[in-house]
Amino acid sequence: MISTAPELAAEWDAGRLSGSVIGYVPTMGALHEGHLSLVDLAREQCDLVICSIFVNPLQFGPDEDFDSYPRTVERDLKLLEARGTTVVFLPDWDEIFPGRARTLQDFGTHVSVPRLSHQLCGRTRPGHFDGMVTESLLFLNLVRPDRTYWGEKDFQQLRIIETLVQDLRLPVRVVRGVTRREPDGLAMSSRNKGLLFDARAVAPHIHRVLLQSRARLLDGDPLPTVLAAARDCLTERGFEVEYLVACEEESLTEVRTLDFHAPIRLFAAAHLEGVRLIDNMRVTEVAP
Repeated sequence: MISTAPELAAEWDAGRLSGSVIGYVPTMGALHEGHLSLVDLAREQCDLVICSIFVNPLQFGPDEDFDSYPRTVERDLKLLEARGTTVVFLPDWDEIFPGRARTLQDFGTHVSVPRLSHQLCGRTRPGHFDGMVTESLLFLNLVRPDRTYWGEKDFQQLRIIETLVQDLRLPVRVVRGVTRREPDGLAMSSRNKGLLFDARAVAPHIHRVLLQSRARLLDGDPLPTVLAAARDCLTERGFEVEYLVACEEESLTEVRTLDFHAPIRLFAAAHLEGVRLIDNMRVTEVAP
């Protein structure tokens, strides 16, 4: 484990001298099998794997769960060691944000990918993605990896990082990892720890509703009808639905009809007894 930028630079220099391909897995800790599957993928493709653990204050709004976000550092370190992570970068807050900057305004400089940040989660979490992408660019500059690994569960975040790398010509390849799920279908998330017993039993319905919606759409049912039924089903189960929509994967543009000119994906966000859950699922492939 290392905690400072100079230590990280020394590891990078040693890796470059040995000709290593460097892979990077960014996390906020509270690790689960979804994170660890990205570590496994990085180990398959890279010689040196760096994993960061840092709860980024810039991406939390004033009424969000920064202070209560789960922190399980000792457990996380043991899991990463068992998975063969080469380096764990665990910086203090001041190492990353001198002066203990808590907001983008405090930090001064920020990066934005506005054409992908203002829809879906961005509608109800203003500034979230600016905070995420600013911190992510900072860490990419510190780690300087050849490849960086991001999961499809946070698909909007993934597309924003892919666009950042493409638009700014960053010398790194973004590698996608598939969404990992619990046996009952619930997408793995650090926030699942906040679900009490009864809510945990209900939570997988968000995945089941997406599966049912995809099946109906592929059978030819109208998209507005299917989406309305899906929202009603979640509401009846006790979810407070934030959105359930269909979007083009590349642009994240919401669609009103289903066609096969571009990959289409269903996106859902809903609150269940105070825990915000997100999920997504591809519906269509590009027609040959």
